[in-house]
Amino acid sequence: MFQKILCVGLNCFDIIQICNSYPIEDSEQRSIEYRMQRGGNASNSSTVLSLLGSTCEFMGTLSKKTFWEFIQKDFEKYCIDISGCKIYYESQFPVSTIIINSQNGSRTIVHSNKDLPELDYEHFKNIDLTNYSWIHFEGRNVSEVSKMMLSVNDYKNVSELPITVSVELEKRKESLCLAALADIVFVGKEFSKNYNWDGMKTTLIEMRKHVKPSSTVISLWDKQGAMASSPEGIFSAPAYPPATVVDTLGAGDTFIGGFIHSMSRGKDLNESLHLACKIAGFKVGTYGYDELKNFKE
Repeated sequence: MFQKILCVGLNCFDIIQICNSYPIEDSEQRSIEYRMQRGGNASNSSTVLSLLGSTCEFMGTLSKKTFWEFIQKDFEKYCIDISGCKIYYESQFPVSTIIINSQNGSRTIVHSNKDLPELDYEHFKNIDLTNYSWIHFEGRNVSEVSKMMLSVNDYKNVSELPITVSVELEKRKESLCLAALADIVFVGKEFSKNYNWDGMKTTLIEMRKHVKPSSTVISLWDKQGAMASSPEGIFSAPAYPPATVVDTLGAGDTFIGGFIHSMSRGKDLNESLHLACKIAGFKVGTYGYDELKNFKE
């Protein structure tokens, strides 16, 4: 039996409006369709992992106020364990309002977090690390996440348990310091632009200065696909776009979930890189994530 994969990071409530075109400022437009879904990078990746067949747990902060029942039932729908989450009773859930342009699948996000705190190390340190084969972190709340990652690495050194630690560097420039604490580092295009790195090759060259020699660095670059640098060499995979791009929301989260699923099942880096690109491409050809259960490797 596979041990659980733990995703640590943000959960929020998404309100998604699908429009014929992106709205003009100070105009009124009817949407084609709307939906509500659970969002947040780590939360989305846990959904992808579960749909692909991995046993998954999400850890973050949750609110018992507005949207609690919806969020709780949605985690249950995808069989995602949230027993380790920190619960707040007075704070509000973060909310993202998202406009999807049906002409090209682009997504525009307006995010709000009024008062729900980020997960802290004091809560994280109470988990039983023997339950997990892989722990993935969002590169946010850097001071607390660095303590979490350090504690996992310390435990690995003492226990010699083979827990893979990964981190996503998506946007925040200050999260670069987390790279040195991970076995696998996912670097988003927006993060690279913080440092004026002009492509995947440049990103990999620069990032190798900030990671352990044994680590793997993966650069995600939208329509150009992904490229990885590891002690075994350089690997690349193209994007695998669908016939029609429908919904790009969560494509990066889908890539990460697909890659972790593949690697945790014993596939090698090159195969996992291609598979993750294929899964992400499959996802952007559908609305939401549910069709991923029909993805065939």
